[in-house]
Amino acid sequence: MSHVVEFTLTVKPGHYRDVLDLYSDFAHDFMAVDPHLKSVHIVGDAGSGLVRGIGVFDTEEAAAAVNSDVIFATFNDQIAPLISAPPQRVILDLVHAWHR
Repeated sequence: MSHVVEFTLTVKPGHYRDVLDLYSDFAHDFMAVDPHLKSVHIVGDAGSGLVRGIGVFDTEEAAAAVNSDVIFATFNDQIAPLISAPPQRVILDLVHAWHR
């Protein structure tokens, strides 16, 4: 079964675009090196400062292993001064997915 990692950030005012750019770079780099990461969606709302990454992994173990990766640690260091609350991370079962 595939698993979804949701990683949600609350961005400080004035840093929405900065965080989106850093998140996009992280996702691009991580997809290039992790064969277990099958897709990534980055969504956000500038008005509320919410930025959320949604990554689909082929196993729960691969989803959990992201926390110990140096690329993820570097990303966290980069966003730390730009967010107003600790990131929220959850791993969920992917129950259904539809694509057109």
